[in-house]
Amino acid sequence: MMILLVEILIIAVLVMTFMALLADERKKRTKNMHALLLKGYWDGGERRSVERLNITIEVRYALNGTSNPAKSADISTKGIRLLMDERLEKGTPLKLEMKLPTEKDIIKASGQVAWVSEAIENEKGSPKRLFNTGIKFFSFSGPGEKKLFDFIYNPQILAD
Repeated sequence: MMILLVEILIIAVLVMTFMALLADERKKRTKNMHALLLKGYWDGGERRSVERLNITIEVRYALNGTSNPAKSADISTKGIRLLMDERLEKGTPLKLEMKLPTEKDIIKASGQVAWVSEAIENEKGSPKRLFNTGIKFFSFSGPGEKKLFDFIYNPQILAD
């Protein structure tokens, strides 16, 4: 009788050890699955739908009837990232005037603030806080969109 009781006790300990190992393995598998899903979502590559050109151009934006200067950090045919000294709210509509180095005419566009974040690249010694502001273009006046497209996608223009 005593031997039977010891055997049942050993079996119970083995079952509990097996269950603990199984639970630990499930936790590891779930943790690895989250990492794989995250890696599949973003592998560090560019996720934008169009190419951006990293270039600084002078931009003026109109807000509430006043025109203010800003500098671009990058630009595409879909939008522009501006370095601004004021924080605008997401959704704020803007009128933009951009001076491309290859164009004598100013390109005019309408856009809307898509996102805002505090700029890490604050100018040295500047007491002002700066903000990266992503602007999504909605429309261009005249041939502005074509001129912008030619500027971004024609490497010869930038080399000249």
